[in-house]
Amino acid sequence: MKGKYMRLEYGSKSLEYDGSGAVSATKVTLVNANGANVPILLPADKISLSNTELFELALETLYQENFPQRAENEKFNKVDEQLKKNKEMTAKLEQAGTENKENLDTVSAITEVLIALAVSQNGGMPTHAYGKVAAFIKPLVKSTRYSNGDIISGAYPFDTNPKWPKGTLTIFKFQMQQSEGYTYKEQSLAEMLQQGVLTVVMPRIN
Repeated sequence: MKGKYMRLEYGSKSLEYDGSGAVSATKVTLVNANGANVPILLPADKISLSNTELFELALETLYQENFPQRAENEKFNKVDEQLKKNKEMTAKLEQAGTENKENLDTVSAITEVLIALAVSQNGGMPTHAYGKVAAFIKPLVKSTRYSNGDIISGAYPFDTNPKWPKGTLTIFKFQMQQSEGYTYKEQSLAEMLQQGVLTVVMPRIN
């Protein structure tokens, strides 16, 4: 859906075999509502893990492959650089046509991992990197129906935190029952937060 952040989800798992017929890896496929299909290879013995555990491992593996052997702070400092590269690469791939769909899926997945990282590290991402990620996330779109876990950005509506002024670009996450949805009809962010439909994802404020 145009304007909506399409988060990656667990798709399926299967075993991979080498030339001798021995099990070589667990393949986890990540998907999203845009039709992205991103295979991630994990150690063979991970096949018995729950779908949730496999999903988290696959995200972490995808992230580590793109930010190898970096300390956590160094990873965060690279977030904005990677987002910019992804944005440029996405534009090029879209212009090049459908033969590059797999590459486009991977770029999209990396971007989503970076956004997921900001969300999962609520209160842990440095403000500079957080601001770059927040700028990459789409704002609320009128008449769009959102579901649990969807991510949007917008101006912080309160003036109660001197370290996080009103109007600062902020990441928000929808929270509701899985079966519920929420259609945005230009309600204010303050109203949505007070209703409990949205929660605030904050950076690490020193």
